[in-house]
Amino acid sequence: MNKISVLLLSSLLLAYPVSLLAGNDALEQRLQRLERRVGHITELMLEVQALKRSNRELQGQIEEQQHALERLRRKQRELYLDLDERMNRLQGGAVAAQAPAVDTPVDDAGSKPGTETHARPVQPSAAQVIGDAAQNPAAIQAEYDQAYAYLHPSRREYKKAIAAFQTFLKKYPASDLADNALYWLGESYYVTQDNANALKAFERVLAEYPASDKAAGALLKKGYILDAMGKRAAARDTLQQVQRRYPGSAAASMAKARLKHMKK
Repeated sequence: MNKISVLLLSSLLLAYPVSLLAGNDALEQRLQRLERRVGHITELMLEVQALKRSNRELQGQIEEQQHALERLRRKQRELYLDLDERMNRLQGGAVAAQAPAVDTPVDDAGSKPGTETHARPVQPSAAQVIGDAAQNPAAIQAEYDQAYAYLHPSRREYKKAIAAFQTFLKKYPASDLADNALYWLGESYYVTQDNANALKAFERVLAEYPASDKAAGALLKKGYILDAMGKRAAARDTLQQVQRRYPGSAAASMAKARLKHMKK
């Protein structure tokens, strides 16, 4: 082997470990970069999991608050019903003394069931009048009292009240108690937050029994419902009608208070 060949071979042998070491360094650097990226991805995944956990907790809190708000709304409507009764007890003391000996609430007109001056429907059919007249008045009063008793604060069985008043109105559409039954049907819907059916019932009272003692309360509750539906202008107009049509009444006082609250 000549001298030149020996020098070339020596150069190759010396160069091989150096190039291999350089390749190992590059591979190590790539591995380090990959490890850093995996570390970042892991951190992001942990952050996402933490956000999901926080979101579930917030969703649970929102649902709890919604349930609490729903309970408060129902309680508020029950308090409205109780307030109607209490205010009218103060105004209807003399009339209440003539009421039946049934422990039932007092309505918006300040009198107990069966003692008010009632307005019949605008045009009751002859068949309705004859059919209702053929019934026992005491039995009709008993059925009405039974339906009305479901609204008592000690019971508050509003679904049963709805069914009972609906049945009563179907059986005795021309009864002297029909306007009362229709009004309290609306109240039962109102307390259970069925605004659509409550509004229909109160509007029927106003349309079919405009001279009824229940008309003022029906117009008042119509204003309440319109306000709850977000129809503020219509609600204000309705509550102002209550004040104009029934000045000095409990309904007018409550309409005034609601209008003041709406301004806030």
